[in-house]
Formats: sequence, C-alpha cells, structure tokens
Amino acid sequence: MLDAGNPYVLPSVLVGAAVYLGLTVATDASLPIRVGALLVFVAVVPVVLNRLLGDRGEPSDPGDGDESAAATAREDAGDDGPR
Repeated sequence: MLDAGNPYVLPSVLVGAAVYLGLTVATDASLPIRVGALLVFVAVVPVVLNRLLGDRGEPSDPGDGDESAAATAREDAGDDGPR
C-alpha cells in the first residue's frame, strides 16, 4: 500500500512536511511530537486514503475490459465454430 503506485503518497508527504514545518515555526512542540505528526501523514494517511477511496487507475471488476483477451483465448483454443 505504501509504494510508488499509491497516488496518495506524494501529496501526503508534502502535507506532512508542511505540518512539520508549521509545528516547528508556530508552536513549541517537542521533536517527538513533530516527528510523530510527520510519520502519521507520511505512513498512515496514504494507506487509509487508498483503502477508503481505492486505486482509481485499475478496473474494480476483474472482468472489465477483458473482452479482447477472451476473444484471443477462444481463437487460440481453436473455437472457431462451424465452417
């Protein structure tokens, strides 16, 4: 889930960096609190968003868009029908 194929990783890393810098500048938060906030945005948020919203790049049904593959499989099997 936490890989380059997850479309939510880069935005979460950028938001996490902004939150870290914001906590550093605006508050007197300790280092473990700032690093914890960064880790939440970098490691947890992309995984949760990917689970909730799903990967929109792939079809949800394995049979979607496979008509050409099924036709090729029939041709390879020699199922041409009566001649």
